[in-house]
Amino acid sequence: MDSQIVTSNSSNSNTEMKRNNVSMVFPNRAQYYSSYQLQNFSMPDSIIFYISKNPSSSKLYQKLIQSCKHFFIKNPIIIVPKLHFHRRKGWHTQGNRPSKNRPNGRTVYFNEITSKIWITDELGCMPACSNWPVVTSFKPQIYQCDATSIYFDQQMFSFNDLMVIASKCEILHLSSVVIMNNDEVIPEIEEDQFYFETAVSLEALFKALPDVKTFTYYLPNNSLNIITSKTAEELLKISNFLSLDKFEIREIPEIFDIESFYGHIKENKKTKIDLDFSLQISDEYKTRLQTIVDEILETKNRDYKVPSIYFSGITSSSRDKMYALCRQN
Repeated sequence: MDSQIVTSNSSNSNTEMKRNNVSMVFPNRAQYYSSYQLQNFSMPDSIIFYISKNPSSSKLYQKLIQSCKHFFIKNPIIIVPKLHFHRRKGWHTQGNRPSKNRPNGRTVYFNEITSKIWITDELGCMPACSNWPVVTSFKPQIYQCDATSIYFDQQMFSFNDLMVIASKCEILHLSSVVIMNNDEVIPEIEEDQFYFETAVSLEALFKALPDVKTFTYYLPNNSLNIITSKTAEELLKISNFLSLDKFEIREIPEIFDIESFYGHIKENKKTKIDLDFSLQISDEYKTRLQTIVDEILETKNRDYKVPSIYFSGITSSSRDKMYALCRQN
């Protein structure tokens, strides 16, 4: 069966839709289309056609398909608040039919659905597998993504794809993700060095995503071009970076200019900063980090938010003291 999440134009369905604020789940297309009738609108067909194909918002589209099936049939879109990827079962969301294990709704999978999808709140892909192009392969099915929270793990896709998916993102979590600065064919494996050489830099991400407030990035094993010697300096030129609520980055390579960034730390009164450095950094770099940590801990009157700084080799006393100070922020 070709399952669809759609809304009926009956008054009973409208009442239930408003009460549950989610779409109804029908067992097959035939059940939905069987009661469809041609409509005679008071407006010209050209205007109705334009309205059908160009809904200005998901809420408007939802109202249209609640009022008349014509709009769904002419432009079938499923409104999905939260869309997630399961590594064995694929993309899914929750419908409004409760079950024993899911009292607030059952899981609905999209493996056989042909309609476009409009994501309104959250998009997550945490596959824990080596199939990198999961997001890219599904993107043609996305009509629009207004998600403000995005979570990606082990993904590789183009910069243009990211702009389509994350243009309204406020919470962005990336783990072992590589974003390329072109539309080359996405490889099936991570190790292709070429694709790391074309990776988009960290500062380029912030310039392109001005609405992000919470940013977490667990860098891939090879962060070539994502972090460079100019990254810290360039980040501090970006206004939305300076207004972040949270900035967390892990596996930082020693090419990162920690001295420049430390200058920002001592002036930062807003952003919660969490820096975790790669195991591959040199002893010399570790010494520089320890000096910064010691200076922060020895400063009596701090008028900035104490960051979390961790690296292999940090003294246990320094780690514990910094952790305690961060909790007080």
